Amino acid sequence: MYKFIITIDLLPGTRDTVLAQAPTAQAATRAEAGCIAYDFYTCTDNPDRLVFVETWQDEAAHAFHMEQEHTKRFIAFHEQFHRELVFETINIASDKDA
Repeated sequence: MYKFIITIDLLPGTRDTVLAQAPTAQAATRAEAGCIAYDFYTCTDNPDRLVFVETWQDEAAHAFHMEQEHTKRFIAFHEQFHRELVFETINIASDKDA
């Protein structure tokens, strides 16, 4: 499994513009083979921050996703509103890691 979090700090006042395009990208992505979860969140402490949480069957499924036209369009659209983007891969912590 390949799972990650993308945190995007947007230019002030642009969140709703980005979120207006999100449902189309989300529906197309969720229909892709290998997509386990693809969700967007707004941050309650910062109205200009979006958090994307994605889970893929493997890195190959995510690589395929990145080559899709709907993905390229959505990224190109929301990049113009970024102040900062942080990409973090994550793993489920086991009991022995706690």
